[in-house]
Amino acid sequence: MSCDLTPEAVEQAVIKAKKAGIQHLTREKGFILKREGSNQVAVLLPSVMPTGLSSQELTKMELDTRRQVLYYVEAFRRYLKGMEQCELTMSGPSIGFRETRRIKGKSMIKAEDVLNRKKCEDGVARGGWKPEIHKDTDKMATYMDVKEGSWFDIALGALQSDNIGNLYAAGRMISADETAF
Repeated sequence: MSCDLTPEAVEQAVIKAKKAGIQHLTREKGFILKREGSNQVAVLLPSVMPTGLSSQELTKMELDTRRQVLYYVEAFRRYLKGMEQCELTMSGPSIGFRETRRIKGKSMIKAEDVLNRKKCEDGVARGGWKPEIHKDTDKMATYMDVKEGSWFDIALGALQSDNIGNLYAAGRMISADETAF
C-alpha cells in the first residue's frame, strides 16, 4: 500500500487525530520526508517553545517532545493512509534549538542582506538558505522569498565580538537580526 505523505494529507491526519481526542499533537504542519528506495520516513513535527535554559526546563522539554512523538505515531497509524503499521525506530538524540543567544558583532547580518543576496569584501563564509520565521509551535514556518542568486556573504564582523577582544563566534551565535538568522 502506498503512503500519502503530502503536507495536506499529514495535516488532515493530525486534525482528525486531534478531533478524535489524541493529545499532545502540537503542530498540524511540518516536514515528513520519505527516504528514496526505503520504507523509512523522517518526521519533523513535535515542537516546544523554550521558556528557559535551566537543566530542569531542558529536561521538561525533552520529555514533552518525546511524549509528542509517541502520540504522532498513534495519529499516523490511525489516520494517515499507508502508515497503519508504522513503527518508531529512532528519535533525535536531544532537543534541537533553532535559536539561542547571539553575540553583538562588529557588524550584523540583516534581513535585507539575506533577501538581496548581499556580497561583501570581508566575507569569510557564505549563507544560502532563505529566512524561515518560526513564531508558533502549532504553525508551519513562514519562508521568505529571496532575489536571484545562490548565496550571500557572512562578513567577518558578524563573527567578531564588538566588545571582547579576540572573541569570535560561529554557527547559531553569529551577529544577525531575527529574520536574517
